[in-house]
Amino acid sequence: MLKYILIAFLFLSLQGAGQKDWKLAIQTWTFHKYSFLESVDKADSLGIRYLEVYPGQQIGGTMPGVFSYQLKKEERDKIKQYLQYKKVKVIAIGVVDKYYYTRDKLNDFFEFASYMEIPFITAEPEWQDLDEFNRLAIKYNVKVALHCHPKPASHYWHPDSTIKAMQGRSHIGAWPDLGHWARNGVNLVEGLKKMKGKLWGMHYKDIREFDNVNAIDTIFGKGVCDLPTVMKEMKNQGFNGVVTLEYEVHEEDNMVDIRECILFYEKQRKLLK
Repeated sequence: MLKYILIAFLFLSLQGAGQKDWKLAIQTWTFHKYSFLESVDKADSLGIRYLEVYPGQQIGGTMPGVFSYQLKKEERDKIKQYLQYKKVKVIAIGVVDKYYYTRDKLNDFFEFASYMEIPFITAEPEWQDLDEFNRLAIKYNVKVALHCHPKPASHYWHPDSTIKAMQGRSHIGAWPDLGHWARNGVNLVEGLKKMKGKLWGMHYKDIREFDNVNAIDTIFGKGVCDLPTVMKEMKNQGFNGVVTLEYEVHEEDNMVDIRECILFYEKQRKLLK
């Protein structure tokens, strides 16, 4: 009897094991009205330990410049010390697209990510630059995760484009934006199924209207994105990546809304166990 009890306990433990590895982050574009250092403080006050930082965010405080490769060693080290003090980790930098990188400066982005111990660059590379992104990802041991924006401007607005770009490139995976997928008329669960095995993260959102590129964000559970079903698919895949919360309304004062989003996420995550 004891043997069967232990087997049942192990089975139940494994059922919930995957979700324990999900890393809840905030994309600092959520706080783009504020500095990077202020974003760190906001994340800390929310109990969030991970950040995905967009590369144009002002550092703030007494430090000039933006969060990107132009930062000098002294400034980089100060940032690392502050993050360690706050117990917050930058898990990704992005979205790095044609507005932020040029081919001759791409190496600098990867060197910066490596120095700052950032494991992912979320990106929308130009088609002709995919191999170079993959080469540098291998060189610096920094993975590239393909993001998407609304059609038609984004190369990766449809999951099939992402699948094509990942093929044959070991260090390029997927980091879709659920809100943009829904804006583009993409079925979220079917899209995630296509990413299985290379789904390293996502921008986790809810929006007010499906198949409308101008639809605006809303609090989790109040829009058209079936987030509980999305979570079930994540569990079914054994997902163990990054769930990046991004919220693009009420930008001047969004902390109350974000707390409500976090509560929804945590409640739904616990229901999966």
